[in-house]
Amino acid sequence: MKHILFGIVLFLFAKGLLAQNETQVKTEEQKKTYTTQRLSTAKPVIDGKLYDDCWKNNNWGDDFIQWIPNEGQKPTFPTYINILYDEKNIYVAIRAIDNEPEKIVRKASRRDEILGDMAGINFDSYHDHRTGFEFNVSAAGQKIDLILTNPSIPDMSWDAVWTVKVGMEDSAWVAEYEIPFSQLRYSDEKEQVWGMHVWRWLDRKQEESDWEPLTSTGPGMLYQFGELRGISNLPKSRRLELMPYLLGKVTTLEKDAANPYAKNGYRPFGSIGLDAKIGLSSNFTADVTINPDFGQVESDPSVMNLSAFETFYNEKRPFFLEGKNIYNFDFDGNNLFYSRRIGQSPHYNPEIGTNEHMRFPDNTSILGAVKVSGKSSKGLAVGILESITSSEFALINNGSNERKEFVEPMTNYTVARVQQDFNAGTTVLGGIVTSTNRFLNHAQFDFLNRNALTGGIDFLHQWHDKEFFIDAKLVGSSINGAPEAIHNLQISSARFYQRPNAEHLNFDSTLTQLSGYGGNLKIGKGSKGNWRYSTSMCWRSPGLDLNDIGYMQTADMLKNTNEISYFISETKGKLRQFNAGFTQLNNWDYARNYLSSQFSVNVSGQFLNQWSVNTHICHFPNSVDNRILRGGSAMRTPARTHGNIGFNTDYSRKASFSFNAFYEGGSENSSSNISISPSVTYQPFSTLKFSVSIDYSENMNELQYVHQTTSKQNQVYLLGRIDQKTLGTTFRVDYIITPELSIQYYGSPFASTGKFSNFKNIDNPMADSYTNRFELLAPTFSENSYTTSDYSFDNPDFTFTQFRSNLVFRWEYLPGSKLFVVWSNERTNFQSEVQSKIGDAFKDLNSGFPNNVFLIKWSYWFSI
Repeated sequence: MKHILFGIVLFLFAKGLLAQNETQVKTEEQKKTYTTQRLSTAKPVIDGKLYDDCWKNNNWGDDFIQWIPNEGQKPTFPTYINILYDEKNIYVAIRAIDNEPEKIVRKASRRDEILGDMAGINFDSYHDHRTGFEFNVSAAGQKIDLILTNPSIPDMSWDAVWTVKVGMEDSAWVAEYEIPFSQLRYSDEKEQVWGMHVWRWLDRKQEESDWEPLTSTGPGMLYQFGELRGISNLPKSRRLELMPYLLGKVTTLEKDAANPYAKNGYRPFGSIGLDAKIGLSSNFTADVTINPDFGQVESDPSVMNLSAFETFYNEKRPFFLEGKNIYNFDFDGNNLFYSRRIGQSPHYNPEIGTNEHMRFPDNTSILGAVKVSGKSSKGLAVGILESITSSEFALINNGSNERKEFVEPMTNYTVARVQQDFNAGTTVLGGIVTSTNRFLNHAQFDFLNRNALTGGIDFLHQWHDKEFFIDAKLVGSSINGAPEAIHNLQISSARFYQRPNAEHLNFDSTLTQLSGYGGNLKIGKGSKGNWRYSTSMCWRSPGLDLNDIGYMQTADMLKNTNEISYFISETKGKLRQFNAGFTQLNNWDYARNYLSSQFSVNVSGQFLNQWSVNTHICHFPNSVDNRILRGGSAMRTPARTHGNIGFNTDYSRKASFSFNAFYEGGSENSSSNISISPSVTYQPFSTLKFSVSIDYSENMNELQYVHQTTSKQNQVYLLGRIDQKTLGTTFRVDYIITPELSIQYYGSPFASTGKFSNFKNIDNPMADSYTNRFELLAPTFSENSYTTSDYSFDNPDFTFTQFRSNLVFRWEYLPGSKLFVVWSNERTNFQSEVQSKIGDAFKDLNSGFPNNVFLIKWSYWFSI
């Protein structure tokens, strides 16, 4: 089956190549054009009232065309735009006609949350067909700004400094913008030509209409943009934006008279810092941060990770979020730059004596960071990030003396990314280099890598009017350090060099350097048309490692992926849109030993009543898992099948509901997993919104890793049956007083319990018969540990509970200038026993001490 599918994809791809010979690249169709005018009157007052003299011109554009749901048809209501500029700003007026103004959906929301009726404008000011700066506003007046890349990928983390106000007319709502040129990036050409997209969302009909014609079967949104002309003779940009901040914070501690670091029950802290944006030219900018603080950032979600791999957390810190698309180098779900590495918790945890107390830093301090980014008029995009974190130490006190113990060395991080466009983005060639350098001056840091260098090259070429593509990536890494550090890399979960019978691996505990390489080659038919298909091959050598400043779970692998999908974007019967796809994967280790395959079908659609549904079915035949014993031999694992189904109601209503259900079952009664995830959102008033989501799961796995030990000179690998129950809930309350003033609450109680039984010694992991792969054990239990005739191991049962919450008052008292008042709370509890009911585990939250943080942060933005 897998070879047949691979052949089908290659045949279809070859057909595209032949089509390229038959049909040369077409001349680009005439773009829709809007010609702006320089202001000849006083600039408009940004108040949401289009009474200013400047708007009384004949430059109003209309002729919007519906895109969703009925592509190419006339929209329900017309929309008009007017664009003007002067030396500092570009001004935009949008008039959204609505003959039923009482039905306009005006829902207040957090910044960057898409909710209610909306309108917006996007400028491809580089005119590279690859990067669009978008400025949107809801009918309630909330800003949504983002950077858009192809095919239609929004980066919501970008926050510009601009002004917009909305207002009401008799049969329309209007938006009035002032966007400083300093917030955009453009060439130094005398006559500017930008790509432009203007859109309007009619929420109650789930309808989008656009100034320029768009199609869902095109190669990407930015290739379809119209053009903005008329901007000329802009002054040379030498902008300087500064944002100093002041911060005060108090952390509560459990009082302990014997602990000098907790005897008062609280710890005060104060800080001062500076963020700066320096315009090196009209298209290159330097971002600088000195002593940044991220105290107002929302907590990470709670998880109970029983795997051998690190949990991935999304970045939430503003400095690293802004412009993150520039540094992105995705490599089969891994990335060469994972910004959470910078400022992470210290690596070394010193041991302390019975009568000693320790004050351990929460995070590594970032002394400073600089980002330089931009794009030349010749299509060369450059991004350089440099950051240095301080050495950190823990304070240890025995009641009479205090000493310092270094827990993190000073570290320098560098990321450099370049990409060159050719032929209006049809071909893109790029590269990335990252470097991590630690100043290891203390013996306790020998377990850390000293220097880590990674690099990559990426290449994208499209043809036949961007219908077909080839996407290639090559990466490599080289790491050096003390033998202990390289030893740790070899035995880490990414590779497990110590695995028996892995003859292609060479474990050497004396090495001081480790190198590796990888690549990904993907060919296929992209987003143009209803049919999309591709085939790809990915490889990562055993020695590849990206984890000093990137994120990678496993090396030593080869993977083939084949995908075919069919997409309908126009209304068919009761369906507004429909998508179906089939994916097939094959996995080998680097010696080409077969590991596993996967076959999956996905179907999703949206109905005319604006409800949507999705379902997914996936089958894994009998597999070989070379990670399950965490350094032991590879093991055959039973086949398993899982599926899920979900639906969403119309989210334009005051109340909306979603539900997802998942089930997985393994052959040989080896596993079963069921989970349900309902959520409800209710907005009784425009300014107030409540949302609740629940995630409940029950997991049974007969092959859960437990322990490994030595018995009679033999290595013993223990697996067992786990019966795990997990319940997590998330509450959100958003009170949006004005678009600039809000109070937000986030709370997330979480509990997970795990009971182990049926312990197994894996003595013949590659046996054909499932029951012949292991020996069932009958250990005795005493004093929270299990004992056999040859060895003992700790009781692996657990009850983990955690409650995290944030209450944030946010006031943007001037554009770009903010005041935050924050209360954060966390309670965490872990016990080596199991509660009989998952609900009882939540009672443990009351027994943990509440760690509170009270924070006030003031920042002031100004431009020179």
